[in-house]
Amino acid sequence: MQIVYQLQLNQKFIDQVQKATLTTKEFGLQPTHGLFGSPEWWENIKAGKLQMHTVRGVIEQVYMGSQNDWPMCEVLSDDGEKSRWTREVQDFSLDSLYRVGARIEIDYVFQKSKADATWKPGAEQKNVLEIRIKSKT
Repeated sequence: MQIVYQLQLNQKFIDQVQKATLTTKEFGLQPTHGLFGSPEWWENIKAGKLQMHTVRGVIEQVYMGSQNDWPMCEVLSDDGEKSRWTREVQDFSLDSLYRVGARIEIDYVFQKSKADATWKPGAEQKNVLEIRIKSKT
């Protein structure tokens, strides 16, 4: 499997979420296990206090979502459940690995948006930590 995305290397995104969390009421995440992307947050994941989940399966569909401007994929897990994910990549060239039939593993944690969030207040959302893909053979 090839690592195509690691949150810990996406400092720009971490900074954006931290800024939103610290400076607004409407955006960001509840810092229940430390500030998103902080050393405390990563330590809570490592210690299992903020539980990491992994979906393993096969990419069933690759498409552009939203207003045809957001890279997405649909995954059929080994448990038979379908889920949709943003096609996160560290480098744009890695997006070509998102192919129908390719094996994929996505590590993520659940966190709640702020209670006053403008979009789904207090909703639990999946925050991707790492994505690995094995090319279809």
